[in-house]
Amino acid sequence: MRNTFINHRIKRQSLLIAIICCFSFSCNSILDVDIPANKAVGDDLFKDKESAETAVLGIYSAIAGISNVFAGVITSYTAIYADEAFFTGQAISAQEFYNGAISTTNTIIETNFWNNSYKVVYQINACLEKLDKSTTLSNAIKNQLSGECRLLRAYTYFQMIQLFGKVPLITVTDYRVNENMPRTEIDAIKKSILIDLLSAKDLLSDAYPGTERARANKSTASALLARYYLYQQEWQAAEKEATEIINTGRYHLSALDNVFLANSDEAIFQIQPVLAGYNTMEGNNFIPSEAARPTYALTSYLRDAFEANDKRWNSWVKSKVIDGITYYYPFKYKKKADFIANPKPVEYNMIFRLAEILLIRAECRVHLNLLPGAIADIDAIRQRAGLPLVQTTYPNISAAELSEKIARERRIEFFMEGGHRWFDLKRTGKASETLKQIKSDWKVTKELWPIPQAQRALNPALTQNDGY
Repeated sequence: MRNTFINHRIKRQSLLIAIICCFSFSCNSILDVDIPANKAVGDDLFKDKESAETAVLGIYSAIAGISNVFAGVITSYTAIYADEAFFTGQAISAQEFYNGAISTTNTIIETNFWNNSYKVVYQINACLEKLDKSTTLSNAIKNQLSGECRLLRAYTYFQMIQLFGKVPLITVTDYRVNENMPRTEIDAIKKSILIDLLSAKDLLSDAYPGTERARANKSTASALLARYYLYQQEWQAAEKEATEIINTGRYHLSALDNVFLANSDEAIFQIQPVLAGYNTMEGNNFIPSEAARPTYALTSYLRDAFEANDKRWNSWVKSKVIDGITYYYPFKYKKKADFIANPKPVEYNMIFRLAEILLIRAECRVHLNLLPGAIADIDAIRQRAGLPLVQTTYPNISAAELSEKIARERRIEFFMEGGHRWFDLKRTGKASETLKQIKSDWKVTKELWPIPQAQRALNPALTQNDGY
């Protein structure tokens, strides 16, 4: 059966979804669950708190069990598509990203970015429909679980529009609505994202549902709202969301070596690993095997962007010499998969952390002419990195100069992390300006990736992006 966002078997079957069955269920852990094949989402799964939570935990487990727009490919392939890393392997599908020449038949685009996203969206939509219809769940449980679902759906579509531009906005499970749906206009998708986020923030509680930071709370919704508003240049709204998170007092900048640990003080929202032997997709992808060169090595452009004596270089970058060539690679995540010892994960994939919120607020405050506050926020990051503070070295810095410093700080703080660099280049209008200097065949149309040809063959209503 072909993996598509519209599963044609649905025409012949009742509503099907990959859902979680628990062996020793725990609300605090997603590690205790497993995914059976084609488990029907029946109303009986939403009759009580335990089964409803199990169903929603299935979404988190599905996200953690594949490489997608949350973790894994989103980091590595945006990094080589932009100017952060170069690909040292031979796989043609990956080389296309590095060369800036992605084909419409690229299997990574189709499987990891398109199909995996719509599988998650379908699962979310199914849970939301069942939660909405439930007459037995308490309002508190329905609110929390619905808020989590809406947050995850908003995040998925937020990522998708950065990569592809217009995509089909699927919010129901009815195949008759979905099977020939065209690409939705960007403004409509953004409106849906914002509605989901505002609803999620209203529905979610301040506390995490358990002891982990691997399920969404109110601050998670605020974090994505802050990022959303930043991308829309709605400075006051983004500054407000960022300030709300900071003022909770729950989150603190961690020591550099502790940032990406499970439930670190800095973490606002993480993805808990579920695959046996794995910590994070990033750690496994970036840390080379004993005799191998790194698959994704830092470019000279990124290496040269580090300031002298930046502690992040020592904590978050490693090097390896192969055949006389020194390769530098990301070391934010320090654990490669271990299938022999199979230890409990100690690192979780980071989705939102306090450093981003501080730099979002700093950027917004510059545009709001609140320069002292902006300087204080960027200096919190620079102090941890062991760098000279802006308030000391540039006490009379202009707004334009401070904006450039914040942009450079984002580049280093979030290098090889969740697509930040590629998305920042795009949202600031600097993608083509930057990449045409380092990719020989770069065109402005390449700022969007191609719609997979296989999907267009199944759904003729899907148009292609310009240039493909």
